[in-house]
Amino acid sequence: MVKIQDLLHRRTDLSTFLVHLSRDGGPGHSARENLISILAAGQITAGNPLGPARELEPVLEGTGVTQRVVCLTETPLEHVWMMLEQIEGRQVQFAPYGLATTKVAARVAGANPVWYTDMTKYGRTWPLSYMNDLVEQACARATVDGELRPTLLANEPFLRIAPYFETMGPTNGPGLNKEFWWEREWRMVGDYHLGNPKRWMALLAPEADHESLRADIAEIDADPGWAKRPILDPYWGLERMLAELAEVNPDYIGPFTSR
Repeated sequence: MVKIQDLLHRRTDLSTFLVHLSRDGGPGHSARENLISILAAGQITAGNPLGPARELEPVLEGTGVTQRVVCLTETPLEHVWMMLEQIEGRQVQFAPYGLATTKVAARVAGANPVWYTDMTKYGRTWPLSYMNDLVEQACARATVDGELRPTLLANEPFLRIAPYFETMGPTNGPGLNKEFWWEREWRMVGDYHLGNPKRWMALLAPEADHESLRADIAEIDADPGWAKRPILDPYWGLERMLAELAEVNPDYIGPFTSR
């Protein structure tokens, strides 16, 4: 008799970790700078509103209820590099900077897996239709004298879980499909407070930038524990990552001598 935990630890297609990747955000806001800002602020700020009720975000502003989320992926660490490729039909381009935490730490913080709903031609339009109905019904109940009342809308239970839904299937673009369920996305509604740096297994950055990045992190007004966290290159293989996490002397890493 074995425990399910013991079995799942040997499933190489299931990751124990969740990764948040940063991206460039315009002039003066590179992915690298955004990562440093995250560490300095002690939180990942929720970005775009997502889910079937995302269009209601302007109405919800100031109510304490939001459709804005922080996104993570449970892609195995040795496959994170795939998230950095330029993929046809994708609107977001990530950079090789970010953070990795465990699923347990993320669950304690309040993150949850995304619920994907099929909207392909194979008769699976009903989940999306029902979700849209729930949004419309919530708006109808929150409308008084022809005016949508933010406070009433914020009290609608469905809007608390709507950000966790995502669709997969055809998009409005010609021949394009929104098939990113393979990312196994998790979401945190609202800002993600980082807490103790030890809740995060590692930082992510290109190998050539590790020394410089660590020095820059040590200079910011943040928990000094961040400068001590391991830094992994997303393009490394799993064995190279393990060597870094185990703090193996760099001279002894790899199949060949360095001298």
